[in-house]
Amino acid sequence: MGLLKILLKLMFVLMLGAVVAGVVYFVKRPKDNSPVSFEEWPSVPRNPEA
Repeated sequence: MGLLKILLKLMFVLMLGAVVAGVVYFVKRPKDNSPVSFEEWPSVPRNPEA
């Protein structure tokens, strides 16, 4: 029973750390304010080896 409590506490701490890391990643990521156009292809250089 003691081992089960230790594993549950460890899982809780890991889950809490993952949530905090996810929030930090979400807040720190750069904002891309350019509009997304679905009517034109992005400029991709041709591959001469294809």
